Amino acid sequence: MTFAVSTLTILILIILAASAFYTPWRLKTLLGLKKIWLAQGLTFIFLAGFIATLMTGVYVTSSIGALLYNVFGLFLMAQSYLLFVLVFAHFFHKPLTRLIPGKILGRLFLLLTVALVVYGFVQAQSFTVTHFEIKVQNLSRPVTVMHIPDLHLGSQRGAGYLTKVLTEIEKYSPDIVIYNGDLADNNLILREEIFNLFKTVKAEQYYTTGNHEYYIDTDKVLALARGAGLKVLRSEMVQTHGLQLIGLEYMNADKAASDPHQVNNLTIEEELPKILRSRSRPTLLAHHSPVGLEYVKEGDIDVMLSGHTHGGQVFPGTLFIQLRFPYSKGLFNLGRTTLLVSQGAGTFGPWMRLGTFNEIQVVKLVP
Repeated sequence: MTFAVSTLTILILIILAASAFYTPWRLKTLLGLKKIWLAQGLTFIFLAGFIATLMTGVYVTSSIGALLYNVFGLFLMAQSYLLFVLVFAHFFHKPLTRLIPGKILGRLFLLLTVALVVYGFVQAQSFTVTHFEIKVQNLSRPVTVMHIPDLHLGSQRGAGYLTKVLTEIEKYSPDIVIYNGDLADNNLILREEIFNLFKTVKAEQYYTTGNHEYYIDTDKVLALARGAGLKVLRSEMVQTHGLQLIGLEYMNADKAASDPHQVNNLTIEEELPKILRSRSRPTLLAHHSPVGLEYVKEGDIDVMLSGHTHGGQVFPGTLFIQLRFPYSKGLFNLGRTTLLVSQGAGTFGPWMRLGTFNEIQVVKLVP
């Protein structure tokens, strides 16, 4: 697997490397610690470990790699939050230490950091069902769609979590279920007994690819999905329940768009017009990422379903996500087209949710 290395990525790596030496030094100042070189060395190793397991993709093929990836990811978030509060305390050292002795202040910072990571980890273990109603022109009758992108079955989610999701699906008796990309992110989960769980769902099930399917054994995950009864839509359309349902595989908006997760040379600008359809019939488009909206609107699409953003997943990513995706979560009316972006049913990277939640969407399309 590969990731594009941007200037921002390099800057973040430099900050993380510097923080490995800064945070133990600041804690020494506050708590009176000794021999901080050991803490600095371990901090650097853990941060470098997360970057290494992510960039090399070892978490995709090794159970030990997956375990280290999760441990390092939680440590990364703890280090990030600790860095933030320690830098804050650095600039306001005198007024803070007048109010609270340094040792107590340092312990409070450590306690706050641990509390945030534990809370975020607990949040990531469950999901919330959200409900939306969208009016669609020329629809003959109501259609219930369950939209479930970003399950990320793999190093963080397995049969237990999937069973809970599938049980929840059956509660709502939907007409259609759409797994809109990033169904799996680890070769270790690509087992027939796992995917056979999807056979318990009575509704029609459709599946589009996200970027993560290209970082693992793509052919195998698609074969397992088909074998489990999921209809794989790779830039094609089906007629169902009075809808023209289009599923696009993961792609960029156009040739000019930049994407650190680019996995092919396809674009929505070029591929969407190739799909022959009636412009007067209701059309539902599923694409993993909420991009290419100008071409979607030009294509007379009534509803577009997307995920990919995770809503930023963890603070402060929740603040910065809109710099990359103006429509990062929720419902948006864009002329004739309604866009619905899910925060995703699972997590990637740090096994946490802070400021967001795992989301399964129940979408009722009505005339």
